[in-house]
Amino acid sequence: MSAYSPFALVQSGARGIEITAINQAAEIAGLAKGMSITEARALAGTLRTERATPDLDKSRLWQFALWCLRYSPLVTARTPDDIFIDITGCAHLFGGEAMMMATIHTRLQGFGLTSRLGLADTMGAAWAASHYGADSKTLIRYGNHRSFIAPLPIAALRLKAETQSRLQQLGLRYVKQLLDMPTAPLTTRFGPVVAARLHQTTGADAEIFDPLFPPPEYRLSHPFLEPVLFLDGISHALDSLTDRLSHVLAGQQKAARRLCLNLFRIDGHLEQIAVNTSRPCHEASHMLLLFRERLSQLGEEINPGFGYDLMTLDAFEVEIRQDHQSSWHAKDNQGEETLNRLLDRFGNRFGFDQIRYWERVDSHIPERSIRQSSANTKQEPTEPRPNAPVRPLLLLPQPAPIDVLAEVPDGPPIRFQWRRRHYSIIAAEGPERIAPEWWRKAPQNSFQTRDYYRVEDKDGYRFWIYRDGLYERSNDHPRWFIHGFFA
Repeated sequence: MSAYSPFALVQSGARGIEITAINQAAEIAGLAKGMSITEARALAGTLRTERATPDLDKSRLWQFALWCLRYSPLVTARTPDDIFIDITGCAHLFGGEAMMMATIHTRLQGFGLTSRLGLADTMGAAWAASHYGADSKTLIRYGNHRSFIAPLPIAALRLKAETQSRLQQLGLRYVKQLLDMPTAPLTTRFGPVVAARLHQTTGADAEIFDPLFPPPEYRLSHPFLEPVLFLDGISHALDSLTDRLSHVLAGQQKAARRLCLNLFRIDGHLEQIAVNTSRPCHEASHMLLLFRERLSQLGEEINPGFGYDLMTLDAFEVEIRQDHQSSWHAKDNQGEETLNRLLDRFGNRFGFDQIRYWERVDSHIPERSIRQSSANTKQEPTEPRPNAPVRPLLLLPQPAPIDVLAEVPDGPPIRFQWRRRHYSIIAAEGPERIAPEWWRKAPQNSFQTRDYYRVEDKDGYRFWIYRDGLYERSNDHPRWFIHGFFA
């Protein structure tokens, strides 16, 4: 499509088919957004149209915003066609603000895109600079944004068309007419939006940025002199990035639980590869191993296209690293570390929610004293309580009722029946008395005291059984249960 031929995107609207976007030739011919297709063809008989695709446009805007993460971790997109980048602390990496703008503009031209860039102290002023600046690249120096927006039309405040119309009816056509106006009458007459936009643009009030992703706590970059097409080049650069990140974390006594590798393709596509660890990690070798396994697992799903020209490594969920000695023996420490690394590998391959472990819970009721948790939430192991009673290795999910014969009501059983099988007891040890957790609500909790016994039958099988309730208490209703098995 020639740039000198009127062209427009259209979609159904309140007045039938309406124009949603036009090119420069259509604008010169007098066409405008919101105009009906009938009016447009009366002004430009050679007008060519295509159906607008807002959902696809939104997807492409999101994709382009991801590409902009190469310049800053703080990027957000606002439909239909705006992208905001917070470059605080990033501009010096590209030779300064002016050079950074020139670099972005040149890259967008290489994509065949027409862009207008604005840089200012506030999001509102940057938007005004990009839409109403004299050049396609408008840089407002620090502290000059108020004087820049003053002569601009009120549309530079990002107001809706009906609000602009109401202001213009009262002769308020330029931003400078609103700058010194008191907030109270402005809000009373036009609502809170006008005053809010004005204060956001001038910097009197902060504006929520709402980035696409939470910013990483650490980010390291590795640009390529030539586009990289093969995984060997990525792996070599990854070796350097993980080593640098390890030195940074170790130098500050910190470690990360989540890492993300960003591969920026020269055509604007972004590939993100994330790995997680069950415990805070700072070792370069472990980071490298996890990423190489993920790259190997993805295989042909990674499409380098015409090559990657930039890699970044982000660290999230960074914590202060607590050095501890879990054992006097180096072999024991090495075994624990090996197990943790194995869990990380399994977790990134199958999902951490598929890997479970048992952790202690602050409860003296046996079935509530442990619970399952996912491997990526694994905490430091807690020391067992001193003089803790013996517990079986195998517990039933829920205690099972049994029929018991005892010599005396409050004594240990001499025989019990479970699942239609009889067991004769030859030895018993106990009782271990456990009081109820009275603060819990029924029916999840029994308010009767438990007496636990370790018993052995004539065949050598050992069981953990208990009586729920005491015969000496008139309000109790004693019943027997089997709860676990000893090896």
